[in-house]
Amino acid sequence: MKTSGFNKVTLNSLVCFLLFISFCGSAHAQAQVNLKAELKNMHLWRGMQVADGMVITTDLSVADKNQYFRGGLWGGTDVNGDYKELDFYVSFTKNRFSFAIWDIYNYSPGATYNNREFFNYEARETGHFIDASLAYTISEKFPLTISWATVLYGRDRDVQNTKNLYSTLVCLDYPIWKNDKWEIKPGIGGAFALSPAKDENGKTTQRNFYGDTAGIVQVTLTTTYNLTAFKRNFPITALALFNPQSSKGYFQIGIQLFSF
Repeated sequence: MKTSGFNKVTLNSLVCFLLFISFCGSAHAQAQVNLKAELKNMHLWRGMQVADGMVITTDLSVADKNQYFRGGLWGGTDVNGDYKELDFYVSFTKNRFSFAIWDIYNYSPGATYNNREFFNYEARETGHFIDASLAYTISEKFPLTISWATVLYGRDRDVQNTKNLYSTLVCLDYPIWKNDKWEIKPGIGGAFALSPAKDENGKTTQRNFYGDTAGIVQVTLTTTYNLTAFKRNFPITALALFNPQSSKGYFQIGIQLFSF
C-alpha cells in the first residue's frame, strides 16, 4: 500500500466527510439521522448488473434540518457473499437541483481489480472510483429530469493504465403517470469518455466505464408503488432495464424494508 496515495486522496476525503458529519452534529436536535434498507432480487446500476441473486442494501445518513446537505454510508451485499460494496457520499439538494459526490468501492471476492486494500487510492492501483453527479428537474408541469455523472478518479483508466478516462453518463427521465400510489417513469442514458484513450494498437477509442464504445447503455422503465401497512410506507419498485450496447436486458424488483 502506498502511503502517498493515502495522504493525497484518502485523507482529504475522510477529513471532508468527518467535517460534514461534525457540521450536522453541531446542530444536535436539528440534525436528522436516517437509516433505511431495501431487499432486491438483483442489483442494477447504470446499465449494468452489479449483482445477481437476492441483495440487501442499506443507507445510513445524516442531514441538516432543511434536508439540503447530507452525508452517508451506503452498503450492499447478497445472500451468498458474492457481492460486497461500501460507499461514502455527500450531497446537496434544493428544490429541483441536486449534486452528489460518491466514493464507490465494490470489494466483491470475484472482482478483477484491487478489492483487498481499502485505503489504497493510488491511481494505478485503487479499487475505488470517485463519481460526481448533477441532476435538474425542469419544472413541476414538465418534470423532465436531466442528469450528468462523471467518474473523476480511480478505477476508470485506459488499457495502458496511464490516464483517467473521465467516463460520463447523461440520462433523461420523465414520469408519464403519477398519483398518490403509483409512478411510472421511462428513461434513457448514454455514455462516453471525456478523455478518449488509445487501444493496444494506438487507435483512439471511446471505451469508457460503461462499455467499449460511446452510445446508449440503458433504456429503463421504472414503476413504483407506495405500499402502506402498519402506518408505514413500503415502496415497491420494479425496474426493467435494457442495454442496447451489450444486448442485455434485466428485470429488478425491490421493496424498502424500513426507513427511520
